[in-house]
Amino acid sequence: MSWAKAGTSVCRADAPAQAVPAPSGRRQPASGEVLGLQRHRVQWETDRELDPAFIEEWQALLAHSHGPEPIYQSPAFIQYIRATSQDPMEVEILTVRDAADGRLLALTPIRYRDLAMGLQVRHWRLKLGALHVGTVMGSAVLGDESPAVLESMVRFLFAERPRVGALSLPAMSQEASTWAGLQAVTRQARGLGACVLHGWRECHKIPLPGDFNAYLAQFGSKHRYNLKRQVRLLREHAPLALTRIDSPEGMDVLMAAIERMATAEVRSVLISPEKFLAMARLGLLRCYVLQSDGVPVAALVATQFGSTLHLHNVLTDPAMLRFSVGTSILYMAIEDLSSEGRFTAIDLGYSSPAHSHQSSNRIENRGHLLLYRSSLRTWALCTAERVFGEWLERAKECQQAVKAWRARRAAAARAAKDAKDGGKTTPDV
Repeated sequence: MSWAKAGTSVCRADAPAQAVPAPSGRRQPASGEVLGLQRHRVQWETDRELDPAFIEEWQALLAHSHGPEPIYQSPAFIQYIRATSQDPMEVEILTVRDAADGRLLALTPIRYRDLAMGLQVRHWRLKLGALHVGTVMGSAVLGDESPAVLESMVRFLFAERPRVGALSLPAMSQEASTWAGLQAVTRQARGLGACVLHGWRECHKIPLPGDFNAYLAQFGSKHRYNLKRQVRLLREHAPLALTRIDSPEGMDVLMAAIERMATAEVRSVLISPEKFLAMARLGLLRCYVLQSDGVPVAALVATQFGSTLHLHNVLTDPAMLRFSVGTSILYMAIEDLSSEGRFTAIDLGYSSPAHSHQSSNRIENRGHLLLYRSSLRTWALCTAERVFGEWLERAKECQQAVKAWRARRAAAARAAKDAKDGGKTTPDV
């Protein structure tokens, strides 16, 4: 067996990949740097991201994606990163091709960042350390997700990028094929570990049947009446207008709404106006602003891809909460989405929504998966986060149990008082 040039490795299809150490540091990869297998060829194809023939192959895989966030795997989102990032090496495109005929079997964009590890309760955080990770964008691999393909990609990436301590999949679905395949990889391969940071958490989706009347038909008559009544009360209060922002022309309206309603905490995580503009130009942005008498009273900060609206933030005017402006803007936005006929869901991500549409939601368990090179430091960081997360969940369950117990006691006390008052007789005058 002969070895290929530096930065590549060759192995048999029936044996685990034995990676050839790559030179330290990161460099611009060429598409010819390959991990050759008898069946699979793993390589970087970052330099082909604007090639029409490559984009056509990419889009074919994307069209059959079952991942939770395909927007982040799209060529358009990579263009957005290129337009707004100063680091040309922030994202790379990793592919697997059939060694015999060159067919594209699997693809994933990898985005590099430093992941802070620590313990957090609300706004308090204790930082324990950081890992340099390669984020699997979209939290899934496009195309073939078999253990053999996934292991070859993982081995190749770790060999080529020695600084990367782990692969990060921030919204891995518990039911995803990628999760099942990576579990098989960690069981069979040496030198790899996996953990789900903070455990599995609920993610909500609002299904959209395609017609607004069909959407409303999911609810009872009282629920439908209340939704329409909330919007009617808003209209009676002052002239009401819903503005959709999905092009650069609406940026002023969106920025004014954010400036007026976003808290300092929300502003710290929102992207810059320049990035909003770049998203709008690429057709990825779809926000809504609700104005009452010309003043923003609610806003939905969201992105769109394919048939899904990804909702990131709901902004409301505290002075207008008595009108349920958050529920009203969502109701009106769903009506607008339904009018186009192409949207099938609103993805709320990690959330515990309190709005009145919750009864129609679909719930999917997702988690932040780390697939890491085995080391004592990484194991300790992951174990600390996992144990603390489990303890925090138990503490929340205890808190909820205590609240429920107190509510039962209060209800029992009220019932006893009502019974006592009901037994009193009014004296004759």
